[in-house]
Amino acid sequence: MKHELLLGKVSNTAAGTLDFDGEWRNQLGSRMLLTVSGASLRGEYYSAVSGGGSPIRGDLTGFVNGDLISFVVNWPSAAVTAWVGQVINDNGNELIETLWQMTTNVPDNQEPTGMWQSVFAGTDRFHR
Repeated sequence: MKHELLLGKVSNTAAGTLDFDGEWRNQLGSRMLLTVSGASLRGEYYSAVSGGGSPIRGDLTGFVNGDLISFVVNWPSAAVTAWVGQVINDNGNELIETLWQMTTNVPDNQEPTGMWQSVFAGTDRFHR
């Protein structure tokens, strides 16, 4: 896998550990409440947008490594979203810049190319 080959090029020196604990909000008004224990991350995600038009809550779990973060939200609907990102300093403000992918359920009888209709991708920027 290409990502495994890239691991050989990554520096072994992680940035200083950041305090990810607390509430973060994205550009859409969604919020997440994070609790960090060592490298493990737990919390709740409250999406301000959903297919049903009202906010939706999902359980969040993930990892932190220095200023890096990765987490997954399991939604009560047939969907799962995963984010990966890094904290940046924007004029004294901590921001988490992320890429995300969400997968949703599609019928099993979809042709192989139809399965790609279940994967969505985008970016989020979280602030305190």
